[in-house]
Amino acid sequence: MDTQETVLEIPVAGSPVARPQTAFALAIFLSAFLLFQVQLIVAKQLLPWFGGTAGVWNTCLVFFQLLLLAGYGYAHAIMARLTKPHLVRAHIAMLAASVALLAVFAFYGRSPIYPSDKLRPETVTSPVWHILMLLSVSVGLPFFLLSTTGPLLQAWFTHTHRGTSPYKLYALSNLGSLLGLLTYPLFFEPSLSLRNQGRVWALAYLMYVSVCVLCALRFAQTREEDEVGLTLGQDHGISDIKPQLGQRLLWFGLASCGCVMLLAVTNLICQEIAVVPFLWVLPLSLYLLSFILCFHEKRLYLRGLFHVAFALAAVWGGIEFLQGNRVRVLAQIGWFGLLLFVACMVFHGELANLKPSPRHLTSFYLHIAAGGAFGTVLVGLIAPHIFPSTWEFQLGLWISGLVVAVVLWRDRNSWLHNHPRWLASAVVLAVVGAADYIGVSVTILHSDPVYLHLLVGVSTVVTLVLIALGPRSQGQRPILLQMAVLCGWCLFGMLFWLQVHREFNRAVLISRNFYGVLRVEYDQPIQQHHALLEKHGLTLHGAQLEAPGSRRKPTLYYGPSSGIGLLMLNRPASEGAPSSENRRMRIGVVGLGVGTLAAYGQPGDYMRFYEMNPEVVRLAKGEQAAFSFLAETAADSDVVLGDGRISLEKELAAGTPQKFDVLAIDAFSSDSIPVHLLTREAMKIYLGHLRHDRSILAFHISNRSLDLTSVLAGLAEQYQLGVVRVLSLTPEGEAEIPSDWILMAADPAALKTPVLLQHAKPLQLSRSATLWTDDYSNLLHVLR
Repeated sequence: MDTQETVLEIPVAGSPVARPQTAFALAIFLSAFLLFQVQLIVAKQLLPWFGGTAGVWNTCLVFFQLLLLAGYGYAHAIMARLTKPHLVRAHIAMLAASVALLAVFAFYGRSPIYPSDKLRPETVTSPVWHILMLLSVSVGLPFFLLSTTGPLLQAWFTHTHRGTSPYKLYALSNLGSLLGLLTYPLFFEPSLSLRNQGRVWALAYLMYVSVCVLCALRFAQTREEDEVGLTLGQDHGISDIKPQLGQRLLWFGLASCGCVMLLAVTNLICQEIAVVPFLWVLPLSLYLLSFILCFHEKRLYLRGLFHVAFALAAVWGGIEFLQGNRVRVLAQIGWFGLLLFVACMVFHGELANLKPSPRHLTSFYLHIAAGGAFGTVLVGLIAPHIFPSTWEFQLGLWISGLVVAVVLWRDRNSWLHNHPRWLASAVVLAVVGAADYIGVSVTILHSDPVYLHLLVGVSTVVTLVLIALGPRSQGQRPILLQMAVLCGWCLFGMLFWLQVHREFNRAVLISRNFYGVLRVEYDQPIQQHHALLEKHGLTLHGAQLEAPGSRRKPTLYYGPSSGIGLLMLNRPASEGAPSSENRRMRIGVVGLGVGTLAAYGQPGDYMRFYEMNPEVVRLAKGEQAAFSFLAETAADSDVVLGDGRISLEKELAAGTPQKFDVLAIDAFSSDSIPVHLLTREAMKIYLGHLRHDRSILAFHISNRSLDLTSVLAGLAEQYQLGVVRVLSLTPEGEAEIPSDWILMAADPAALKTPVLLQHAKPLQLSRSATLWTDDYSNLLHVLR
């Protein structure tokens, strides 16, 4: 049996190398599995502390990628600078320290990897730095050591198993990562509480430490003569020449491109559906799958196939992005997922083609980690501060094309230099077709004829010139193909520029922070200025009519025929007061939006809004406000900055329940829902703030992709509440849109007023009721 084949084979009993190879394979597999499992577990634990936004996961990815870089740097440094005995002792000591740290957390905390509730920030002025600090304290050392395993043990493997390629272990590592990701939402998340997930993970980490120590001892026993093959470059036909600066820069650039696309696509998906592990896992799994396929022993990466697929997916992905909410959410996930996979196959396939000899293995992995860290920092930390909108997707895709072109330009055997005569004409025709397709598609979506005619016209003229020159050429003329590829790249850049140009032309204001992108714009047609809208991503969060007599009218999901509108317009009379007089009310609202519900405020009312995004507050209240609902309301009002659940919990702990007559939870109209606002623990907090049994909880659950009725039914059943549903499918009020509200009260009689009896219906479920807790939630159960 070839020794190269034994790494992933079942060891033969009695084989002298079976046990050592099994130890290395098991250690690398476990480290990769645990590395990605802990990312999901800890990120889910931190979500409720920071509003459940997509920025939490992106910040976690930045932390994990930076720590991965530190681990790879550590592996490279100790292999180059420490003697074998000192290296082994130092690494075993660090492994022992990490086990001791987990034991301390297990004894004093909720679980070995759960940050203590004492570390939860009282006020979140800088969410990014708070998250980085919490991750460092809770899982910093174990994650760092896990991240060193891949390059370090592969380097040890080359010393202990001369003549066997270590790159199979890299594929095994990616397989472990992929299984760690896929098993979490399908098995661990639905079956175990967060606390038990941490405990199971810690037990598996102890197993990893034990196996890793065995590998270290095996490496320490290696004789100097066993390393001759490595230093002489006996590495299966891979050149032992020291990689030059250009090759190292390409390692860095290709790894950066992959991570930029990973985070950009994850942003697009999570901002429009939900910030939950299932939707983190999908793009990350595609990213890892491309690594597995590209670094497989057999060449599964074919340039011709995947370069064509990359070009087509890039153009189609750009069109899908322009269409926005015209495309169904599941279709967006499918197309963006396909684009990510094809792009990563190209990046990682070219990376695999550039891999060095095992002698430079740790340097190779260090450059990959550095490129990945740069890409994640660029998208996760820098882009939100320098780009007013989510441009990193289009810009990253465009620049990635340039990086791949540089790789092909350097390789004189690539199709960019050597190709059949017909390829240049085919690419030219494809560029013209793409230009026409983009022109037609964008014209349908947005009318901007001057720029589109210029785009299609210039592309057509250039293409005709190239075709005219093509037949007269003798032999292979790579310049024609290279010019056509350049035109295609410029065409995609023009598409990106057009999208940015329209975005700024339509918007009154564009603002971006940790919580996402906010746009304030006029409704179409722009010239009439009949309504001012606020959008968060693709979700409409509020609108105000511009006509002088209509500015105080509630709109969208909050109109008079909506569940909250019926509730606010038909209040029960105060005791001892004439039935025609409405009593004063205390109203709480989780989710400010543009402050539309303030339009229902009457003299003597008190309205308290809870909002975590300071930019939303700025646009709804104060001198720079774009909307005037709060300024013009007849009620007294306050806005509490911070996550609604955390703020309400603090008020209860301080002994100041708000005694609301109505508490509206309006945080689910976006498809990116904060799951922590729908748990058993959150419901207990809401009930603690109600005035009496006739006070009403109102949940706004209008949503394109998720049916939350079963979750709310589970909460109502848990706390024995009366519940009705007001589904307004054909609203009649001015500027209203269909809405879905669920009303609950401890006293069912509060929901049996004449108006509610006329419009509300009992809650009918399409699936069984389910109860979410802070330790358990399952988004798959509520997908439409």
